[in-house]
Amino acid sequence: MSVLKDLGSARATLHICITGAAGRIAYSLIQSLAKGHVFGQDQQLHLTFMDVEQAKEALGGVVLEIQDLARNVVTGCTITTSLDEAFAGVDIAILIASVPHLKGMERADLLAANTKIFRATGEALERVAKRDIKVLVVANPCNTNALVTAKYAPSLSPTQFTGLSMLDHNRSVSQVAMKLGRRPAEVHNVTIWGNHSHTMYPDVTHAVISEDNGKLSYVSELVENEWTRGDLVKVIRGRANDIIGRRGMTTMSTGQAIADHLRDWVFGTPSEQHVSMAVPSTGEYGIPPGVFFSHPVKVSKEGKVEIVSGLQLNSFTHERLQESYRELRDEADLALKLAAQH
Repeated sequence: MSVLKDLGSARATLHICITGAAGRIAYSLIQSLAKGHVFGQDQQLHLTFMDVEQAKEALGGVVLEIQDLARNVVTGCTITTSLDEAFAGVDIAILIASVPHLKGMERADLLAANTKIFRATGEALERVAKRDIKVLVVANPCNTNALVTAKYAPSLSPTQFTGLSMLDHNRSVSQVAMKLGRRPAEVHNVTIWGNHSHTMYPDVTHAVISEDNGKLSYVSELVENEWTRGDLVKVIRGRANDIIGRRGMTTMSTGQAIADHLRDWVFGTPSEQHVSMAVPSTGEYGIPPGVFFSHPVKVSKEGKVEIVSGLQLNSFTHERLQESYRELRDEADLALKLAAQH
């Protein structure tokens, strides 16, 4: 059911929580929210910023900047270090806080640190969250973090949790547009499959280009397989490392991807278009139920997310999906074992 619809025709204030709110990704997102670029100029917001004690001073500065924007969107802000206070009464929770992958850190160490965080997050949601809350997991590994969070909030439906794959979706749209000399807005129905990792697979098999005459052309008929299976995949899988190597973090594009994801989740997608989200599988495309796997999805105007079914996939694509599933399966098994130890 739509968050905005549930709030009534008077457009009651939308309550949004951001964890890791003092970070650069959150800062980029907060600007879009406060300017009305995500939910509209007439939708008032109350923003709750959750972070560690050392970040409270910096977040106080963010609140002052929001005031200085002189916009009518944000009606109030709360700064807290408490998960329970952060999640109580909010309509949407955006989970950015995590332990980053530091140089020399083994993946098992990263999982151990983050499963502790996301078990505690799930338990807090279970205690205090509204029963219709929407939870977007941004922090990586986002698929597995979403799984752990949902497991420890058992009274919430797993369908209330999604992981961010929109950043890779947007990257793929941009690469296709540049390849064909077109605008990104003319590229539709790209899909990101799988884990948010080096096994994710950007698929343009069903992607289309809007032509000036209103007709649609399949991208696969306009570009060669060598590019879609080679250079495109290489660029998308390596894009984050490329940007991080140049400037330390993917901030602006991640903030925009979060905004795009939220807008689609709340307002819905155009009827003939799909986007990419990491959602719990229901058994489509050979992925067992319950796995948080990036799929092509459509979202109704009421905010219901449905995996696009019935797409014809070739053997190469099936192999990429299974490769990513095996990685996710092993990662999830380890993460859940680690979470149980905390």
